[in-house]
Amino acid sequence: MIKEVIKADGSVEKFDLEKLSRWAKYASKVGGDWSELAVETFSKLPEKVSSEVIHQTMLDVCYSKQDIVYSRVASRLEVAQIRKNISRKLGIKVSKSDFKTIRKVMLDKGLWCKDTIPPYSEKQEEVYAELVKVKLEAWQVSQWVDKYLMKIDDVAVETPQIASLGIALALHGDTQDAYDLASDLINGRTNLPTPALNGCRNGDFNGVSCCVISAGDTVESIEVAQHLAVRMTAKKAGIGIEFTTRSKNDKVKNGRIKHLGKHAIFAHTDTGVKEFTQETRGGSATVGVVVIDPEIYNIALWKSQRIDIEQRLDKLDYSFIFNDAFLDAVVNKKDWFLFSLADAPEVYEKFYASNVSEYNALVEDHVTKGIKHTKVKALDLIKHLLIIRQETGRLYCFNVSRANSHTPFKGVIRLSNLCQEICLETVPYDNMEDLYLDNGKGQTAFCSLSAQVPSNISSDEEYERVVYTTVKTVNQIILKCPKMTKNHERTMLEKMSLGIGITGLADYLYQNGMDYDGSDESLEYVADLAEKHMFYLYKASIRVSEETGIVAKGVDFNWLPIDTKINKYPPKQDWESIRGKPRANAVLVAHMPTESSALASGVTNGLYPPRKPIINKKSRKGVVQFICKSFVNGENKLAWDIDNVILSRYYSVIQDYSDQGISADTYNDPNKFKGGKKPLSLVLKEWVAHFTLGNKSMYYLNTYDADDDVNIFDLLDGMVEVEEEDCEGCKI
Repeated sequence: MIKEVIKADGSVEKFDLEKLSRWAKYASKVGGDWSELAVETFSKLPEKVSSEVIHQTMLDVCYSKQDIVYSRVASRLEVAQIRKNISRKLGIKVSKSDFKTIRKVMLDKGLWCKDTIPPYSEKQEEVYAELVKVKLEAWQVSQWVDKYLMKIDDVAVETPQIASLGIALALHGDTQDAYDLASDLINGRTNLPTPALNGCRNGDFNGVSCCVISAGDTVESIEVAQHLAVRMTAKKAGIGIEFTTRSKNDKVKNGRIKHLGKHAIFAHTDTGVKEFTQETRGGSATVGVVVIDPEIYNIALWKSQRIDIEQRLDKLDYSFIFNDAFLDAVVNKKDWFLFSLADAPEVYEKFYASNVSEYNALVEDHVTKGIKHTKVKALDLIKHLLIIRQETGRLYCFNVSRANSHTPFKGVIRLSNLCQEICLETVPYDNMEDLYLDNGKGQTAFCSLSAQVPSNISSDEEYERVVYTTVKTVNQIILKCPKMTKNHERTMLEKMSLGIGITGLADYLYQNGMDYDGSDESLEYVADLAEKHMFYLYKASIRVSEETGIVAKGVDFNWLPIDTKINKYPPKQDWESIRGKPRANAVLVAHMPTESSALASGVTNGLYPPRKPIINKKSRKGVVQFICKSFVNGENKLAWDIDNVILSRYYSVIQDYSDQGISADTYNDPNKFKGGKKPLSLVLKEWVAHFTLGNKSMYYLNTYDADDDVNIFDLLDGMVEVEEEDCEGCKI
């Protein structure tokens, strides 16, 4: 039984049951039984405990109820704790302070940057007064506390409302755009990446989300790519990287020595991206590998547990890059030919095109001429890759033909990024000088992310306004971010590539009486949303171009998604009215995972159906509990209930209106199959269907584990810091 409490300043005092009761009564003003909350908390406390643990225990008792009422009790506790921390650390009472006072303290304490925050105005006070009226759910507050708020001694000293206005002012100055952005953030209409949400007002604008890198077949080119991977990880970007280089035992220096293959190169990448942290986690990378690479079988095994630990590179993720010719070979059970770059550079050049007959003719010509190759069955190769994907969940797929046909880019897209939603052109650097010279010929691809939350947007008019604010916001992030080299500055500003996605799709469907049921009504409803989303983004970028004079380079403004879309649902927007008009941004749409920011916006993750109606996730501080409020048990489908082919149809209608791609997850419940193992024939069918439907990529394979359904207090036993395997930028 608790007897003593260790206070924040280290002093010890006798436990006061009345104080615990007052906290319980205060928090339970929104509902729930305060006495039950107090008694259960009291029963779980040891004889001597810190005030912080008492507070966390009370939160955990709330979460153990798995009820929206007690979740809102937890929210009041979280907000009260933030206010208490601000009072203790900054010497002001937030509830009784105006924004002018708060702003001055944040600047005086060095939490906000004096060179970044504009002068005070009365309009800021009006906006702040509106922001504080917004009541957030517990998971929203927890996510802000865990990830985004400014801290002193690891203690949050901002409220989400203060932070939102600070971020907005830092990006837009004292303007209507700033006021709109602050409102969009706190009302959950717009998501921004973690680097933007935990930066900006402190002068840190390292917010470019994704970095995609290509290396050529020289020592110098490979080392430039490795250098970039390390440097851009330190700048909080997620890394997608590929090495178009020779294979193991290929001739080097006219045959005097033999090539060591890609293992050592990939191992270097793996080590490099882990050299620096990204605020709350280490860096990570996805390595792209083409399916004509002679090492493809072995590379796939490096991700698995099937080989000796000395050979494993299982902390990296791998994206196997294929083209339409390979898809055709799988479907029609044809032979497939593997070539080394050293023996068949022309095959590698043609690999990225979408014309199957031209590619096959070139390969046949090389085979006829006796150019060195390895013949395999396409079906055997894809089975090998899909088996390892089933085992690891982390072998990704990228159709480079579709990426290069459904895009405005004039250059070649060779690979995707960490999370497989980015489709941007890259060019290898010849040497380090190439990278640091303004006129160097190499090109790194950068993309800055955000997302809209349609379930929190009330009308088409509001959607169009929110999209316009978001485009201007992410453009500001690009303009303000520090550029690593002159080459990067030039190529980044020439493209101004955005990836603005949709999140909370499940909430949007449920709120409108629909589900992931595969019906024409539901699919067309999603297609209309995706079309509206992209059309408004293109209009916004055209408007920004007219306002600023910024015009993206290297893209065909005459290309529109209606030209290369696949699905039957007719377009509803007036696309011809914008054909050929210059835009500020080369591309604008990509659909990424949004686990962190989706929680902050109070909605489900990205385009995905929920895995459970109530999700308990470990965080650095404890448990974050998300309740899918719009999910109706017995009526709506969980991810495990939805056939992957049907889910791929939803991705497909969204891909029709995405100039980049989708982090398209699939799901597997082994319990549905005899012996707890999904037949490979079904896995193969799903893969073929997914890419025949015109999707560009396939991301995680999520496997259901009944052990995930645990009690809150079981989850807390042996609590460790748990972070996502992805970067802070890519996975917003």
